Amino acid sequence: MRVGNLCLDVFTENLASMQEWKHRQEALQHTGRPEYQEMLNVLAYAMQHELTKRQMDCVGMYYFEGVEMKEIANQLGINVSSVSRHLKRARQRLGVVMGYAFRRLEIRN
Repeated sequence: MRVGNLCLDVFTENLASMQEWKHRQEALQHTGRPEYQEMLNVLAYAMQHELTKRQMDCVGMYYFEGVEMKEIANQLGINVSSVSRHLKRARQRLGVVMGYAFRRLEIRN
């Protein structure tokens, strides 16, 4: 059942860099979109409490810093496939939390 058009993958893909995220956060305070701001708050909290250190590193570099998977793998000393798995598992874990917090959030695997 599709209730809204929010999607975790689209949401996280829009957070391409920490700088962009900060600008969006500032802009949201002025546009009066409290649900989106609440989503950012829940996402930040969930990242700190639900992800492993390695997942957090991969998510931070990939989504917030815009680093490619190959470069993340080089920096962390792991395979690209491991980076991909860490990102996938992080999205799944965050998806569960976001799904509980926001019933209308459509979760895609």
